[in-house]
Parts: sequence; C-alpha cells; structure tokens
Amino acid sequence: MRINELTIKQLPHPETGQKKYRDDGLPGFGVVVGKRTKTFFVMFGKDRRVQSIGKWPDMTVKEARLEASAIMSDPAPKKRHTSLDEARDAFLADCRRRLRATTAERYYYGLKDIDLTDTSISEPTTVKCLKAFYNWCIEHEILDRNPFAHRKVKFVARDRLLTDDEIAAIWAVDQRPFSDIVKLLILTGQRRNQIWKFDPAWVDGDELTFPASVMKSARSHTIPLTGYRDYLPERPFSFNSWSKSKRRLDKASGVADWVLHDFRRYFSSTMARLGVPLHVTEQLIDHRSQLSGVAAIYNRYDYLKEMKEALETYEAHIFALVADTGPTA
Repeated sequence: MRINELTIKQLPHPETGQKKYRDDGLPGFGVVVGKRTKTFFVMFGKDRRVQSIGKWPDMTVKEARLEASAIMSDPAPKKRHTSLDEARDAFLADCRRRLRATTAERYYYGLKDIDLTDTSISEPTTVKCLKAFYNWCIEHEILDRNPFAHRKVKFVARDRLLTDDEIAAIWAVDQRPFSDIVKLLILTGQRRNQIWKFDPAWVDGDELTFPASVMKSARSHTIPLTGYRDYLPERPFSFNSWSKSKRRLDKASGVADWVLHDFRRYFSSTMARLGVPLHVTEQLIDHRSQLSGVAAIYNRYDYLKEMKEALETYEAHIFALVADTGPTA
C-alpha cells in the first residue's frame, strides 16, 4: 500500500496486538498500528534494524518519510546515552501512566530483579516482559534492536492441586499481613490483586464489589459477604514483600512448589467436590466460560443467592480442616 494521510487515517486499530503496514513507495518504511497508536518505523542496515520514527498525527506522513530516508542513507547505529537500568525505570513509570494497574504491576514484578544484559533468559513471563521493554526502548530511540524479538515462549499450564492437609498447614502460619492475605485468597478464590488492593469502601451491606480497576476482566465483580468478612482488614493492606514472605511461609508450613494462584484451582476443585454447580463457581471466581455468546448477552441473573450458599458450604469445609490447627510463627 502507499502510505499517505488518508490511508493511515483509515487504518483500523486492532483489538489486540499490533499490525504492521509497509509502504510500497519507500521499502523499509511503514507504520505499526496498535490498540491506541499509529507509529512510523523504518527498517535499515545490513542487519535490518528497526527504529521507530514518531507517532501519527503528531508527525505527518511526509515528515516521517523524509526522516526514514535520512536514516536509511546514514544507517550508523545510535549510541545509547541512557543506561538499561534508567530505561527500565522510565519504562515502568510510563506503564503506570498509560496501562491498567494490574498490567503495570506485572511488568514491574517481571523486570525489577533481573539482569537486563542477560540475553539467555528463557522464563516465559520474563521474556514477554523483556520483549515489551525492548520494543519500548526502540520506540523511544534508546536502542535500535530487540534481542528478544524472535524469542519464542511457551506457557505451560500449571496443574498443581493443593491437598486439604497442605491448605491446613499453610493456614496455620501466622505471618501478618501476608498470612491474612493468604487466608482471604483461600476463602474467596479471588486473584491476588483483588485482595491485596482491598478497600473497606468496596463493602456495601452484604456484598463486596471489586472495582474494574483491580479485575483482570476489567469489569466490576460482586460476591456476597459470608464468613470471610471476619478476615477483611479495617483498612487497605500495607504490604509489598511477596517473595520474602512466601519463602518464610514455605519454610514454616513445610509446603513447597506452589504459588498463590494455586488457591483458585483448589477453590474451584473443592467446590466441585462439594457438589457446587460449575456455573456458580465460575461466577464466584469471575470466569464466564459457561456463559458465552448469546447466553452471556441475555442472562443477567446475578446468582448472588447461589454464590452465598456455595461460599457457606465451602467455608464450613475450610473451617473444619483448620479447626485443630494451632498458629505457626
């Protein structure tokens, strides 16, 4: 296609990911269309380096094409004046400004403790974060290549199912405020971010509503208040020491090879064991796979009564498990 002001204006934003369009008139020049932006790029040099030029409409097509021509005529690599650590701080700050809190947090935990010069990293989540980081560096002209651009990652679904005895051992550890968060995760089956960011203002009568800002689904989520309400804090949690606290809990409980998200699998599996219908469990944990297509559009029943009964049944099971468990420091 020939890129001009009219064609770039008409290019649709994809719902996910990015789409790249190349210009027929100037090979190597093109535009990347993301969910919210349209960014000019140029590919140049023997090693086919890619560099972002600027965003449309802040930069016109004519200006971008002239800049691309100048870069291709003098393809000397750019010198980096910003250290990788400085770039990481700037990237994370930018993420906090423009992305959802949960996404920015994921990048933070993925990048905060790693050596950015180590190109042998293969852990899937970290590689995904590094790809985004290096693409950002290219876009902001800090670097001219992404060492992870063609690194393929494969996520393996976890199948770790905690046992009742392991749940009881984990519950017994008294290590506040981390252990308080853990107990609420066990009792509610919610995601870590929802409980960690809990605000008493979210409670209204006999219901707890998590705002869209803390939900992976980006929509608010309401569950009935049952026995777990006794474990809700009077004020938001002040806590940010996940790795250290998890190691201490593992040592004190004697339970290993698990992550906080495994509580959701235990919650869902135990609900099934207790005879709770799958669609009720999925309403509780904000999974809607049982209601899709037309059903999801027309079924507006909130299942609060059924969710309350399911939670009370599940809580009776948990409290029976931990009834004779003394606290472990």
